[in-house]
Amino acid sequence: MDKDKMKNTFDTIHHILGEIPFFEDFSDDELDFFSKNASLRYFPEQTILFKEGDIGDYLFFIVEGTVEVRIQPTASKPIIIATFEHGSCIGEMSIVDDYPRSATIVVTEPSELLILTKNRFESICRKNPEVGIKFLRGLAKNLSVRLRKTTGRFADLS
Repeated sequence: MDKDKMKNTFDTIHHILGEIPFFEDFSDDELDFFSKNASLRYFPEQTILFKEGDIGDYLFFIVEGTVEVRIQPTASKPIIIATFEHGSCIGEMSIVDDYPRSATIVVTEPSELLILTKNRFESICRKNPEVGIKFLRGLAKNLSVRLRKTTGRFADLS
């Protein structure tokens, strides 16, 4: 990839990051640094991004489009447990643990995703620990919000 095209890609990713609430506390320099470690990809409708039980090594943010989170109980139809749109972070547990994916993720309309691999995340943490810590705080907050919602759903069932 030539330098001009790389610059345009980094500028595009920087702009996208600036519009995602997860990154609202990141400075321009931190967004620049992060932009150099993420990639942008397009996925058509019905693409399976990963399956329940797969070993994961990346997370993604939805730039455009929609994805569904599905689980497959034995011998029955898949259950849709959540739908996510612009700005949502999916697959974040694979960045912090080595357990298999807990659900299947399916693209339900053409989508553009910002992807961060585990290797790139580890590189960010080595090269710029402050950005790594800020990102981990964001992941912890994200997981906390989801856990609270899940706990609330269980409370509603009782």
